[in-house]
Amino acid sequence: MESHILLKGTKEGIRCIFPEDEGIMKIEKMCDEVLKESGRIMYDCSLVIDLQGRESGEEEIIAILRNLVWPSGAKNVVWRSYDPKTRKILKTAGFCIEEYPSYKGSRGRGLFIYKSLRSGQKVEHDSDVFIIGNVNDGSEVWASGNIWIWGKLQGVVHAGCQGDEEAHILAKVFESNQVRIGKLYSSIERNSSYWSKSTLIYAQENTLIFKEI
Repeated sequence: MESHILLKGTKEGIRCIFPEDEGIMKIEKMCDEVLKESGRIMYDCSLVIDLQGRESGEEEIIAILRNLVWPSGAKNVVWRSYDPKTRKILKTAGFCIEEYPSYKGSRGRGLFIYKSLRSGQKVEHDSDVFIIGNVNDGSEVWASGNIWIWGKLQGVVHAGCQGDEEAHILAKVFESNQVRIGKLYSSIERNSSYWSKSTLIYAQENTLIFKEI
């Protein structure tokens, strides 16, 4: 299947979601295509450049600016990245980066949340995260350690978000379309054998393993 930049309308504006498996030359081409097809709707609006887990260097960021951001005429631009190196480059350059301040806890201690997360809520914590409730569609959880959900997982979760691929994810009821551990990620279909079941997810030989428990 051919990769494209996915455009998604949100309350923040237009989110441009970049694929993670394409090189800089293909990214430049996709930027040109998006501008031709949808450039009008980007003019004078807020733009979120979502790089997902791409490790984007200075050259690639400049290419995105030159081929998409500047020609679009967007009035406000926010960058989003799961990759620590990319976030550091963006911060050093002074770009506005989407932050996740909600539910931040003490460094090194597990964070316990005794409620469900609604759509739009985001959790970031520098250790393990335990949620006694649901992670609903549209919510997100980032943890440098493990993520355990004693409820239904429908949102996006990223365990080992600082690069730890020994972290794992445990969900009592798994119904998420995307999960991440370290730099690894997987998109999941509803017809998967572990959908709606208790599931353990961990990394093995550069691949995410899903195990019904």
